[in-house]
Amino acid sequence: MTDKPTITESFKIYEDGKHRRYSLLFGVNGGAFAVAKLFTDPAAATLLGDLTLSQVVIGMIAFTILMTADIFMFGKKMRDTYLPDAFGTPGKVVILLIGFLLCAGWYLVI
Repeated sequence: MTDKPTITESFKIYEDGKHRRYSLLFGVNGGAFAVAKLFTDPAAATLLGDLTLSQVVIGMIAFTILMTADIFMFGKKMRDTYLPDAFGTPGKVVILLIGFLLCAGWYLVI
């Protein structure tokens, strides 16, 4: 049976996991916003195949909702299992607000 990680190890696991998830959320959204910008140029649309701007928006809203839920659940699990002082109300508000703002940004693209 393995021992529970120390507080220092738990905090490192929490920070690394949170960093990877936020990096993925912002990286994919940033790249997709850049691709969506290509849709404003009629010549670039042929390079994107049959993908429409509405399809990109729907996909990115779905991705953002899933990633927001994943980050929220990860933070809650870490709080419940290893770090009772981590992922409190401010952290919950921040991730929900980020998710909402990204989805709102995608909605405004249409």
